[in-house]
Amino acid sequence: MLFFRNTVGRKIVIAVTGQLMVVFVVFHLLGNYFNPYSINLPDSGVLLWMMRAVMLISFFLHTFFSIQGELENRRAKPEAYAVKKNLRATFAGKTMLWTGLLIAAYIIYHVLQVKFLILEGSFQEGYVVAAVYVAALATLFLHLYHGIAGFFQTMGWNSERALPVIEKIGKGLAVVLLAGYISIIIFNRI
Repeated sequence: MLFFRNTVGRKIVIAVTGQLMVVFVVFHLLGNYFNPYSINLPDSGVLLWMMRAVMLISFFLHTFFSIQGELENRRAKPEAYAVKKNLRATFAGKTMLWTGLLIAAYIIYHVLQVKFLILEGSFQEGYVVAAVYVAALATLFLHLYHGIAGFFQTMGWNSERALPVIEKIGKGLAVVLLAGYISIIIFNRI
């Protein structure tokens, strides 16, 4: 499809799949707060499997096109710029690929630990696992800090007046999600 070969089309796929995963992260947090036994959801049901399929496809497309875009950018300019001026670039924006890869590793770790029970330990039992979770959440925060507002920019739904508001909302949501998830760890450690 021409849409997936086009840089703009791939960026739109990255933005939309990213927002689907943000919605999942929000509902996952709410599920952890209001149903602490949500880990024991039944494995049957068409809706649950459809959601898993959408998340898996979103994860794959988001990761694949992000890495592909980064590789294309590096091939287009193999040498570093002599003078580098970052007018609006933030640390979160410059590290999106790396935070994304770290988040992917954490997701695999989390699924193996919680869903498949392959990995031992819990953030309730030891400080090492709790530290891994906090580090992963800090990484997720950095990724969302840039990514949520970036979605609106990629979709063209911003303006000079709207962009600062969109950025504040995106950063605020990232802070709320970070605080919400870390509070689960803290409350379960007390």
